[in-house]
Order: sequence, then C-alpha cells, then structure tokens
Amino acid sequence: MSPHRQLSISSKRHPTQIQDIFLGLALSLGDQPEDNNNNGKDQGRDLEYSAVLHDGTGVVESETFHTKYYTKDKNEDQLAEENKRIGREVLGLLRSIQTDKGMNVRMVAVAEPVPKEFKGREGVQFFSTLWLHVDVIPIIVNPSTSIFTKLPAPSTSASATAAISAGVKHLHPATHSATTADVDPVDHSVQVDCDGQVKLCSILQYKQSTSEALWNRFTALADHLNNNNVSISFFSATPQGGGVALMRHAMIRLWRMVGFKVKWYVPEGHPTVFDITKRKFHNVLQGVAPQDMDLTDDDKKWFELWTEQNYESFWSNGALDASIIVIDDPQLTALIPIIRKKRPDAKIIFRSHIQIQSDLTDDPQTMQHRTWNYLFDFVKDVDLFLAHPVKFFVPKNVHENLPVLYMAPSTDPLDGLNKAYGRASVRYFRQYFNQLSCQQCGIKIDWDRGYICQIARFDPSKGIDDLLAAYLQFRKKLEDSPKPPVDGGPQLIIMGHGSVDDPDGTWIYEKLHDTLGTSEYSLVKDDVAIVRAPPSDSILGCILQGAWVATQLSTREGFEVKVTEAVNKRVPIIASDAGGIPLQVKHGKNGWIVPTGDREAVANLLFDIWEGKAKVHRDLSSNRELNGKSDPNSIAQAWVGDFDKEAEKVHLDEGSTSEDFWTVGNSTRWMLLFDRLLGLSPEQNVSQPNGNTKENGDKPTLGKEEEFGKVTITPQQVDILKSMEIGESLNDRGIDGINVWKMVMGNDMVEGEGELI
Repeated sequence: MSPHRQLSISSKRHPTQIQDIFLGLALSLGDQPEDNNNNGKDQGRDLEYSAVLHDGTGVVESETFHTKYYTKDKNEDQLAEENKRIGREVLGLLRSIQTDKGMNVRMVAVAEPVPKEFKGREGVQFFSTLWLHVDVIPIIVNPSTSIFTKLPAPSTSASATAAISAGVKHLHPATHSATTADVDPVDHSVQVDCDGQVKLCSILQYKQSTSEALWNRFTALADHLNNNNVSISFFSATPQGGGVALMRHAMIRLWRMVGFKVKWYVPEGHPTVFDITKRKFHNVLQGVAPQDMDLTDDDKKWFELWTEQNYESFWSNGALDASIIVIDDPQLTALIPIIRKKRPDAKIIFRSHIQIQSDLTDDPQTMQHRTWNYLFDFVKDVDLFLAHPVKFFVPKNVHENLPVLYMAPSTDPLDGLNKAYGRASVRYFRQYFNQLSCQQCGIKIDWDRGYICQIARFDPSKGIDDLLAAYLQFRKKLEDSPKPPVDGGPQLIIMGHGSVDDPDGTWIYEKLHDTLGTSEYSLVKDDVAIVRAPPSDSILGCILQGAWVATQLSTREGFEVKVTEAVNKRVPIIASDAGGIPLQVKHGKNGWIVPTGDREAVANLLFDIWEGKAKVHRDLSSNRELNGKSDPNSIAQAWVGDFDKEAEKVHLDEGSTSEDFWTVGNSTRWMLLFDRLLGLSPEQNVSQPNGNTKENGDKPTLGKEEEFGKVTITPQQVDILKSMEIGESLNDRGIDGINVWKMVMGNDMVEGEGELI
C-alpha cells in the first residue's frame, strides 16, 4: 500500500493562493480475458493507471485506479472512441485536482512504456488536449528503471513517481509554466521541447489552423525536400528570449513532425561580445545608440575570436554538414567565411531581422556606415540576403551585390503566447503576475479596472517612454472629464522577457522606474506595473489576452510580431508606424496605427475608446455567438471548455492577420527558398499511374506525422511545386526581389497580402 495520501481524500487545508502541483502518470494494460461464458460479450481488459502528485520537493499524494478497456471486435474508429473515453477519464481526474484541491497542475509526466494500443490512433489528441485545453505541460519520460529488462516491471505507482521526478527537472527554475531551453553540450544544438519529450501539439492542430491552399503547399514542399534528402542548419545567438528563438522553437517543432532534417545551433555566450553585438551592432544599425559607439579594433578582435572559438569548440564536427546553412543574426556573421572555407559547396542564407537605417548606413560619414561595412565584409559571400518586408531596411551595397528577398517573421498559434486561456488559467496567471509585480515594484493590479498592456523587451527602441507619457495624458483626460471614473480608470502593464544577449534590459527597466518616481508622474505611479517576466510565454500570452487595449509604440522596429499576437486574440491594439508594424494592422478594424512618437495621438485614442467613440472588439460570426459576449477571455473560455473543438484558423475573418505571419506560413516560405536555392527538379520521385509506387504513393500526405518523407511525390503535388516555380533559379545578384509570400501563394494569395513598405 502506498504511504502517500490518496488523491480521492479531500484536504481540510484552505490555502489562500493557488498551489502548483505536478502529476506523474503510468499505465498498464492487461490481456484480453477469455470468454468462459461463450456469450461473445467483451469482458474488457483491465487498465491500471497510477497518478502521483509531486509538489516540487517530493510526492505528496498518489492513487492507483482500475477501469475497463474494451477492444474486442472494434474497428479503428471505435478504438479511437474508446481511447478518447479513457483520456476523458484521466482529464476528469486533473479537473478534480484543480477544482477540489485548489491546485494548479503545471505538468503531466507520462511514463514509458505507454501501451501500444494508446499510440497512433487518429483523432485521439490526449497530449495536445492537456496543453491547449487544460494548460498543462505534457512530457513523456522513460524512467530510469527501464534499464531493468530482466527484472519484474515496476508498479505503475513506482513508474509514475519516477516519471514526474524526472519531469520536474526540465521545468525552468524561474517558473513552473515553462521548460528549460537546453543545448547539447557537444555541438550546442538546441534541444527543442526537451529534445522532443514535451508534446504540446500534433500535426493535426497545425493542419486545422491552416487554409487548404497553404497546407497543400506545405506538404508538397515537405515531401519534396524529404525525398531529396535535404538538410538544414540554423545558427542564431540565443536559445531563449527574443523573437528569433521563439520562431525557431516553433518551426523546429513543426518540421520534426514532418521528418524534415533541421538542426539549430547557438554559441556559448560571452558578456564582452554580447555587449558589443547589442550596443555596437544592433543599437547602432537601428539608429538608437549614442555617437560614441564606433567599433574599436579590440571589439572586432574579440568578436571574431569568439566566433572562431565557438566553431572550434562545438561546430567543427558536423554542424556545417548541411545542404543549406542559415545565419539568423548579425551576431554570427563572422561564421560566414569559416563556412565558405570549410563547406564551399553549401548554400548560405543571411537573414537580417532588425531595422537597419539604410539612410545612415549609406552615408560614408556615419558610424552606421562604418559598422555595416564591417559586417558586410562577412555577409557579402552569402547566396541570399533576406530582410523584413521593408525596402528601407536594406543597405545600398546589399542591393548592388546580393540577391535580396523579403520575408516577415512569424509567431505560433499553438504555443504559450497564442493559445487560449480559460478562466482557471486566467485566475492563476493574474495571481502569479501580481506576485511578480509586488516583488519587483510594489504594484498590485486591480483586474476589475481593466488594463492597457505592452509586451516588449526593455529596449531603447520599444517606445516605452512614449507609452508612459501617453498613459499619463490619458489619465489626465479621464480626471478632467465630466464623469471621471471613481477608481481612476484602466491601469498600465509593461512586461517583457530578458535575453542573455541584451545588456540594455536592466538599465532601461530601472530607468522606467526612475521616471515613474518623479513628481510629474505622481498621478499614475501607483497604477503602472513594470515587470520583468520569467522565461514563460504563458504569462505573456494570458495577460495580453485579457487586456482592455494593447499597445506597441516602437520607435525603431523590424516587424514586432507581438502586434499579430494581439490581433489574433482580438485585443484592440494601438501601434506605431515603425518598420513592418503597419503590415499587421487594419486601421480601424483590428487596431489603429499612429505616427511614431505621437504621444498625444495615443492618449486621444485611449480616451475615445473609453468614451465609446472607437470600437473595442471585433464582432464574431453568427455561428460563434457567445450570448452577446465577444471579449477575448469569454471566447477563450468557450474554446478551452470544449475538448472536441478544432484549432481555430489563424486567418479566421477579414480582421485577422495573414497566414504569412504564422508558423506554417513561415515554414513554407523557408522550404520554398531551400528548394529553389538548391535547384531541385519538381518531377523527381514522382509516383506513376501504372501502380509501381510505394503504398500510399498515389496520395498526397494527409497530415499524419508518420507519412511524411515516406511517400512519393504525386502529380498533383508536382503541379503545386511548379506553381511555386520549383526548379527555377532565384533572382540574380543585384536584383531586388519580392515578398516570398507572393512566391508561395501566387494566385491564391489574399488581396492586400504580400506587400512591401
């Protein structure tokens, strides 16, 4: 008998705060019993499963359950329904833990071996339901006891205990709502989703969230690249923190599902070098650095030595053995000549993801010109230069010497930033936020008042000073109005992550608090929460979902996909016209664009929204009416409460942003570039109508993970590939290209998409 308290026993404790808890789960399925009565009735197989509660220090409660599992004479659809029934039983257990015990289950660790009967059933989405509907991190763990193959199998209780004890080690030390972004100690490849152990979603949800036209292109390219044995290596600065890392995690997750050979490498950081790359590369090129930030000879020496030593320590034994290598950050430009020397046959893409002030880089008298020319001496040898869809971001010498194409960044519909959060999660993350806020700045948000929210790094280009000033003006307008709100009106939340390659964050964070402490801001100083968030996407996504209004007032910006995230949640957003931001906002429909730095325009808009002169929420379609409610929290609760709901389309209505800005769209764009850059023929390995094909060879990939890379290309897919001009070369050096989204979608592109600024 287990020494732990049973789960089914109610506790007499009455905590005032929600407690984090972690659940271990192990299953054992008995044999089909013999039909001794000869009545043909299915007696059912005994399914034993144990659930173990772990509070982070050790096991506190556990219980073993038995239920019947009926499989006799069932077809695939019936077996899937039976698996769903078992899954619902376990999900019901989770719900009871959260409601009856006042606990919040943050992780479910499932012990291997999971009975084969529960694997691969189409339509059974247990892990994705845990993540998307119950807001729990699902992880599969092979317990340490699995080595004892010659001994009796451990009990399900012991296996569940071993699983959750191992699982909690993957949680980030700063938060229970995220796992660590570990790197392989040998080659510094990023171990996305704990090297595949975490199962947030499946290929099915990506398919559901995507239009048929885009999905057909995605699957055709995935099959084509897999059949041609293409491999890709990405290099960027950090495994966590910032938009590049977020994109790579999502894309690697998706590409793994389709069997695409992609690896992502990051360097070992060094504070001296990251200070150079942030202050003297990033800030200088964006035009937000002081005038004394010229690169010195020592800066250049340290930067190049750092790159060389990372190559020698981690990447000299296989990291460059790829068909195409992508340099995704200015921080790693010095790797390009090393690649050219070691792998002269490899294709190289450089992606520029910041707002380069080309008017300054093109002026020989400027610091920006000197900095860019130093970097361009590395970049000039690449095969393709990618920029955000803003022509101004591309310096003149790039246009003259390299092929240029334009491509927006993306966000992921199924990660913690964008998934829906139900009432229980909203309550949890609001409590968590107020804990952080009280610890950092002593401010507690009164959620009934509503709040304005900007989610952004603490960076000199994010316009946070403008936001503070605009908020102060807005509050003064409320004070001077005929009926000022008794509680003062909406509060303000400014929140963002840090990053190891961003030394600016701390001093800007402190500077904002200094500003609030001045007499000028006495009216609002107790209503502004400035919080540096732990590396959890979920707290950012949940707080953004509940905002009265979101803002993104950047003064310099590459693209800032946080705008798309707000629009996706149906949160109205006020955004500046910096960089690629205007491409994401349909003015007056899903948000408003204001001139960069125009604080008064922001304050006036906030006041108009308060007065009801500007509309706050987009209408829902008639088949999605929620008793008249159209606020994001109500929409989210309706979705998470129905486990059978399909993932929402990312382009759901005319107020939505383009599929271009989401993971499937972005992954498709990249695959098109890989295919075109390698000059692959669209008609290689095409299935023939005479039947001499592999099984399923005459069908396109249907969206099952196990099918990708194992089918031949169909004639229909050849037509799709040809429509994207697969087999044709990309534009030559010195020729300015177009938005890659147009190359992908062609005649199927929605009107108004694929534009350049």
